[in-house]
Amino acid sequence: MKVTEHVEHLLRQGRKPKELIELGFPKSVVTKVRRRLKEEKAAPQSKTKEGGTIETPLEPRAGCLESNVQELQSRVEVLETIVAELCDIENRLDGTPALGLKHRFNCSCGASGLVAVRIKCTKCGQETYWGWWPEK
Repeated sequence: MKVTEHVEHLLRQGRKPKELIELGFPKSVVTKVRRRLKEEKAAPQSKTKEGGTIETPLEPRAGCLESNVQELQSRVEVLETIVAELCDIENRLDGTPALGLKHRFNCSCGASGLVAVRIKCTKCGQETYWGWWPEK
C-alpha cells in the first residue's frame, strides 16, 4: 500500500492529521491527501441510475459575490488609509536631523555606528550629546 493510500485510509477512518504526522507520516503527504479529501467532500455530486456519481457544476450566488466584493472594497480603503499614514510618517521622519546616522556613520578609525550629535536646548541654551558610545 502506498503512503498516500495509507494516509487516505486512516483519514477516512477519522484519524486526525496531527496524529498521522506524529506517527511519522510526511506532513506534505498528509496535507495533500487531506486537501484532496476535503475537495471531494465539498464538490456537489448527483447520483446516476447505475449508482455512480457525477459532479454537478456550481452556480455562482450573486449575493455571496456582492458581499465578497464589498468586503474587499472596505479592505482596500483600510489599506489606502494605512499607506497614507505611512507616507505622512515617512515625510515627518525625513525632516528629522541625523535620521539613520547610527547605521550610516563609518569613522576613519574603523568604528561604525558609534556617533553622537551635540544638541542644545533652545530655551535655556544647555548643551549635551546624544548618540551611541562604545560599551566599556
